[in-house]
Amino acid sequence: MHSIWHTVATSAQRLSTARPVYAVAVLALYVVSLFIVGARWRGFLRALGGEVGILRATLATLGGIAAGNLMPSRVAGEACRIGLVRLSGRATWPQATVAAVWDRLSELPPIIVLGAMALVAVRRLASGWGTASIVIGLAAALVVAGVAAVRLRRSDFALAGWRERLALDRVSGRVFAEGVGYSALLWLQDVLRLTCATLAFGIALSPTKIATLSILAMLGGLVPGVAGLGPVEGGLVAGLMAFGVDLPTAAAVTTLERAISYGFSTSAGAMVIAVLGGRSLWSVARRRE
Repeated sequence: MHSIWHTVATSAQRLSTARPVYAVAVLALYVVSLFIVGARWRGFLRALGGEVGILRATLATLGGIAAGNLMPSRVAGEACRIGLVRLSGRATWPQATVAAVWDRLSELPPIIVLGAMALVAVRRLASGWGTASIVIGLAAALVVAGVAAVRLRRSDFALAGWRERLALDRVSGRVFAEGVGYSALLWLQDVLRLTCATLAFGIALSPTKIATLSILAMLGGLVPGVAGLGPVEGGLVAGLMAFGVDLPTAAAVTTLERAISYGFSTSAGAMVIAVLGGRSLWSVARRRE
């Protein structure tokens, strides 16, 4: 017990040494990411006949993130995001829903690129590991993939037949390419944000290692839990330690990053919901959960 409290105290002390410039950069990059997602979603909405401003789409995104953070189901967050856009009265439920699906699909190409970069880092790291460690890692990856597949199969979007909706409401190649471009910027921001979070404590990691941390955080968000709270932090701490960072510093880096990606997004998003949607949006999110 004493060692645990000692680690916590050391991590808190290490957190206090964060360089303010990099900490502010982490927050600024996260805010930029919200506008990137807002612009991306707006493009798909307009392609499907809806109309919404970038600010409204951005605020709706922030509100959706908060709803997803506070409820077990990610679908609740999407329902809240759609509902906040619908309050403007310039997009139908089907338009906003299908646009949200295309919005998510546009992230696949950048994720594949990041995954390839992460494999490079993992391969180098695995060269110093035994066969047993590699087998354990592969087994863990399979478990995460299985959990993600089950969640997707049970999701409301799957039950509603969104594949059929996509077949009827297709977007042009140009629109999808623009969405992929926004997604590339979004994931580049994610890499830069994690880079700033590590640099805040004097740690410089290669792009492939940062890409690995980004993938670990994404996979952690797929594991059942409130906003991936627990799995995300555990993945980031474990990843940092695998790259040679000591536990107190790894915990400090993770705390700084999650204070913004979870703490700021939840508090700011909750205020957006209260101002724009109020109680009715929470009711919609719960019905869609």
